[in-house]
Amino acid sequence: MKINKIFIVLSIFIIFVALSKNVKSDITNVDEINSINFLSNTFYINWDLRSGRICSNRGILCDPTNSTTIEISIDETLPGGEGMPPNITLTDGEILSLTFVNISSISIKNRESNTEANILNYISALKKLTYLEIVNVTGVNSIPDSFLYDCPLINTVILDERDLTSFIPISFFTNTAISLKSLTLSLSQPSLGVWTQINSIENLNLIFYAATINGSSILNISGTYYQNLSKLTIVGLNSMVTISGMSYLESVSIQCLGKDEFYKDFIFKDVTSMNILVIDHCSVGNLSFPNSNLTHLEINDGSIGPMDPLSYPKNIQILKINSTGLNIIPKAIEIPNIKQLFLRNGNFESKIDSFTSISIVNVINSDLIGELPQSYCSVNEINLSSNNFTSIPDCFLCHWSYTNQWFSNNLPNSLSPNSSFNCNFGIIENESSKIINIFDSSTNSTITTFKVLSYGETLKFNGTNLGWNFQNQTTGLTMIKPNTLFSYDFPPQSLNKTSETLLFSTGRSIKIQWTYFQYEIDNIEFIQRSDGVFANFTGLFDTSSIISINGIVYTPSVLSNSNIQIQFNNSFPEGQIQFDLQTLQSYKFKFLKSFSRSYPLISSASIISVNDSQVTIFGSFFNSNNYNNSIISKPIVLINGITCNIISSDNLTIVATIPKYSQGGFANLTVNDNGYNYSSPFVIFYEKPKPTECNPSCENGGKCSQGSCECVGDYSGTTCSFIKPSSSSYSLIIDQTKPNAKYDMEKGAFDFSLTSVQELDLNNNVVKQINITEWDFLPDQPVEGLGNCSLYYSNQSNVLIQVYLFIPTKSVNYNFAGYSLNIDSGQVKVLVNISNWQYETSLNVLRAVFKSSSLPSNKTTSSNGCGDSDTSTLETTNNQYNALLSFTFQRNGVILYGVFIDKMISNGRVAISTVESLPSYGDLNNNYFGINMPHCTICLLDPNLGPLVNPGFGNCSGGRAWVLPVSLVVSIVGAILISVSVFVTFKKYYIIARDGKSIKFSKRRKSKSSSKMSKTTPQ
Repeated sequence: MKINKIFIVLSIFIIFVALSKNVKSDITNVDEINSINFLSNTFYINWDLRSGRICSNRGILCDPTNSTTIEISIDETLPGGEGMPPNITLTDGEILSLTFVNISSISIKNRESNTEANILNYISALKKLTYLEIVNVTGVNSIPDSFLYDCPLINTVILDERDLTSFIPISFFTNTAISLKSLTLSLSQPSLGVWTQINSIENLNLIFYAATINGSSILNISGTYYQNLSKLTIVGLNSMVTISGMSYLESVSIQCLGKDEFYKDFIFKDVTSMNILVIDHCSVGNLSFPNSNLTHLEINDGSIGPMDPLSYPKNIQILKINSTGLNIIPKAIEIPNIKQLFLRNGNFESKIDSFTSISIVNVINSDLIGELPQSYCSVNEINLSSNNFTSIPDCFLCHWSYTNQWFSNNLPNSLSPNSSFNCNFGIIENESSKIINIFDSSTNSTITTFKVLSYGETLKFNGTNLGWNFQNQTTGLTMIKPNTLFSYDFPPQSLNKTSETLLFSTGRSIKIQWTYFQYEIDNIEFIQRSDGVFANFTGLFDTSSIISINGIVYTPSVLSNSNIQIQFNNSFPEGQIQFDLQTLQSYKFKFLKSFSRSYPLISSASIISVNDSQVTIFGSFFNSNNYNNSIISKPIVLINGITCNIISSDNLTIVATIPKYSQGGFANLTVNDNGYNYSSPFVIFYEKPKPTECNPSCENGGKCSQGSCECVGDYSGTTCSFIKPSSSSYSLIIDQTKPNAKYDMEKGAFDFSLTSVQELDLNNNVVKQINITEWDFLPDQPVEGLGNCSLYYSNQSNVLIQVYLFIPTKSVNYNFAGYSLNIDSGQVKVLVNISNWQYETSLNVLRAVFKSSSLPSNKTTSSNGCGDSDTSTLETTNNQYNALLSFTFQRNGVILYGVFIDKMISNGRVAISTVESLPSYGDLNNNYFGINMPHCTICLLDPNLGPLVNPGFGNCSGGRAWVLPVSLVVSIVGAILISVSVFVTFKKYYIIARDGKSIKFSKRRKSKSSSKMSKTTPQ
């Protein structure tokens, strides 16, 4: 029961709210009620003016938010009679003026005034009035001085009254000079008062009702006063017109009272912006257009006086003269820019000229004679009926079933083709050479063949007498220029359609066929100059293509069907670039290309020792001889942000002073070379003083020298704690399918091999990688000083990778990068050559990744219990620059030991090399090490591998384990005895063999190897 009561209360509340919303607010302002009452009495309107009813009357619109009137609309449809009087007492007598606070529009049309009061006397101080319309209202016979005196927003005024006198007070324009934009005014005759007041009117409509005005009077409208006028309409004119000095007037329409014996002059002087002039029902005596740019002239249903010839505006494009008795047809020299010509009921009795730009010709019943010029075959729309031609061109006769209606009622002869007429009709080869005509013997006709893009496209073709594409009988066929130029929408290749019959008119068709092709980029070449970087595309292109690079649209300096060239500024970024081309037909395709600068390109720098005062930077720098009219400037070098003085520079080296850097290691290098910046933290290297002590100390008679132990006798290792084992205690296995060396001992086995070559950016990210899965193999290759070697090589993506495995028969000493190194008999020397790497950017460097693996031994013996463990552990030590110095890799009591040096040779010069462990690549049984190289063009690495054993092996109480040290000597060599240019000449025909003392060339056979470029983990 309680719920029902609540429901009833809510229902009553909702109904109350709904009814409240439907209650209209009503006018309470006494002045507004007085004004409405005045209008009701003056025009005898049956309005209900009781409280709460006013805003419900038709013709009164109120604003419900503030209970005021905003619109009054009175016309002949409002009911007449006395209305219901208001509930309030009104003041005696007539009001002084209408009072409406917010009214914006008043319209009174076709209504008689009971009091014969001039309603204009009461329209004055209406602050928000914008629109006023007074049409055919009795009592309006003059414009009072007070009219609109305080209506600052008035925009449009329409005063269309037959009884309005010609006198217009000056105050009218004074009151409305700023706001009034559109004025419609009826007058008995032209008045000086109207035309000599400055105003802001843009649209002026003048209506003259008096028919007895002297035709010799002049209506003069001057731009001095009508400074903003853009549209002028004059109706009922019976006088001459002069319009002058108009800068904004675009359209003029004049309608006279009709033909009469008074020929009127129409002068348009200095009306530079006028586009359209229409004159109807006028007797035109003279037309003059000095300094006018009129483009559209129309004279209808009037008469033209004895002008010889009629003066036409020089820029006329549309000319319409209908039923005026014109006797002389315009010549091409008079209207050279004509595009549309409409002449009806002329008396020409002459030939029609050829007009070069015309697209529509409609000359009817005008006594044209002679031959129709050939140029009319290219006109889009034609009607030349009811004339007297003697002949017409073949283009019309070829399609007579359609064109005959354009020449109907031609007298005295018929123009239809006779039985012997032969139409020369067909497609002809165009300038682009895309169209080929082939004779089909089976149909005894010509087939036209096109080349079409695979995604479909619209192609244009030229022809002879192809017609006007009547009724669009073939889908996809479009007329561009009648008879001579058409296009066809060829479908995409996916629709499996390669032919079509094009129907041009009845009995006129052509068979076409097509083959498909594809737009493509064959190559992109980058050209770096002092004034910018240029990308030169070669391939097959659409000349309307839109080219975007890395998402930015560029405008080509050269764009043809086979070549595109785009210029960039000096800051154009290096790296992989995505080129997107979009054709006019919305076909898109992409092309990826890497851009790497040719200068400044830095391969290495001299290592800075403690007492050095300068550094030499090696690479490639700007050479003005390569470009004409180039202005060369010295490079700018900064180390750690400090500007260095340039001692000397050329296109291969820069020698500069250096700032102090006490902490040592790598320093930041910046080089600005003729507008291009290079910056890297991995080129400049400061050496620290060598340590004087060895930590840990040397054992077994070893001597400490500059922080490293020099071992004596058969001892080896970082602290001389290991002994070189006899060759009978291990086996060395060489794999002929891949460059892999394996030491196999009783307690376990280890191998060591090159797995991949990586390109790194400045953030140490891998941007490109080669994993080699197949190798070519050449056994027993003699190398002077070392003996026979096994050669593995691969040449993919124009990158040459060679790996030599040496097993020397005797001890070999050699010097490398300032170090004296030794290879003992039974050790394995690995030589790796990497050449011609194509870098993504000039800042990127290389890294060779090696893998060492611990494996179960192939020897079958029982455990001796000396620390056996079938798990692998890795320990590393770093040098004073935090680079990897050595490692121990242990499994089942056997240890693989490796030590690295920190120098290498890059392009024939000593440089710094750092080694790092790559734990994220490995697992318990596989460890990866990366040897970092600079931006080298030829990189040669030669690690040495050899077994060592613990002196206490076999004595379990000693706790010593098997040890297999790997002595890694890493070199990066770029032509030690030969230049880079010589290597480029020989690299396709020779492989490089190095014995530690010299470089020799050996013939190589064709590579069968394969490799993969990726960004994945080394295999």
